[in-house]
Amino acid sequence: MKPISYSSKSSAARCLWPLVLLGGALDSTGLTQGCIAIRGGGFCPTGLSLADPSLHTDAGKWQVGIGYRWLHSFRHFAGDEETRNAQGQTREEAGTEVINDSHFFDLSLSYQITPRFSAALVLPFVYSDRSSLYEHKGNASGERYHTEAGGLGDLRLTAYAWLWKPESMPKGNIQLGIGLKAPTGDYEAEDTFYTTRGPETHYVDQSIQPGDGGWGFTTELFAWYQVHPRFSTFLQGFYLFNPENVNGVSTRTGSVRGKTIQNIRTRAAAGDPRFQQYLENATALGYNNELALEDVMSIADQYMARGGFAFSLVPKWGLSLSLAGRIEGVPVEDALGDTDGFRRPGYAVSIEPGLGWMRGRWSAQVLAPVALYRNRQASVADERYGEITGLGTIPGDAAFADYTIIANVAFQF
Repeated sequence: MKPISYSSKSSAARCLWPLVLLGGALDSTGLTQGCIAIRGGGFCPTGLSLADPSLHTDAGKWQVGIGYRWLHSFRHFAGDEETRNAQGQTREEAGTEVINDSHFFDLSLSYQITPRFSAALVLPFVYSDRSSLYEHKGNASGERYHTEAGGLGDLRLTAYAWLWKPESMPKGNIQLGIGLKAPTGDYEAEDTFYTTRGPETHYVDQSIQPGDGGWGFTTELFAWYQVHPRFSTFLQGFYLFNPENVNGVSTRTGSVRGKTIQNIRTRAAAGDPRFQQYLENATALGYNNELALEDVMSIADQYMARGGFAFSLVPKWGLSLSLAGRIEGVPVEDALGDTDGFRRPGYAVSIEPGLGWMRGRWSAQVLAPVALYRNRQASVADERYGEITGLGTIPGDAAFADYTIIANVAFQF
């Protein structure tokens, strides 16, 4: 096959191609922030790179790619403040932090149907290791144990369209995408928990489940504009709609979560007058069921937005630099459908430096988003539990990563 020529493209376009590839690396490899369960593959604008903005819009072209993302989450937040105990220690200082080490791998394939229209398929894989005290024998035990999960994630098939013909808009364009997310990932992964009663098998935490168990659909936007022959700006957005409510998977690990109707019923049955009152309140409020609080896992929406610029550093070598602002997270309430069950809503705001490379049919990108602000928002279950207890809404906590490492490589033929 004849090699693709780039001779007619400006330095800014050369610069932008790896930048857009970075969009695939970013998102195909998982918009995940530790305990905020944002999974890979199921909601990645990889098609933005696969659709080949401005550079490769010849009909009949294919592109294959692989993306990788790694994160190490350990820093706990409740609201936008780092969690501390009565002695003023952070969870890390006290040795009670929950640690997630997650590796996301995405295989992607796209096809350029016409210069304006393309389609992309992303097949994600994930492996996560989670260590904690509270899920096993409790924080007071001082004993840390591990659980893990891995395998195929939730795949995504997406169609993309440029608003204007690429040949008529050589210095900027807008691309829209709409896709389907299928529940191909395991959402019932189990492992062994080492409790005071001995080893027990339970479902692993929501944050390391490979899938969420629901069908969904995605909307995406990508816009770029060439400011200078070697300088371009861009804006990218993504939203995963998960209309289904809960997947029915229990949140119980080595112990029952505190904000569950199961915990309230158990302690009320044991004669605790405070929880007997809580049970009466829950019944009166319509919350005396397994959906209202944190008994089962929610199927949550997810979102990402990023914007910044790319600069062609060494055009003859195909090297470019990028810098972007980025926000990703899980909303408190879904845009469509009910919002029951357990979720850890919240978001991280990051600064995202990147280095891109392009040579012939090959493109690659390495990114390192660094978190500047993190917020574990109060969930609907947090609000309902506050109504039951009369103590008001107290957000739970979640562990975030300080930074992530992202890489992507693609080949067009």
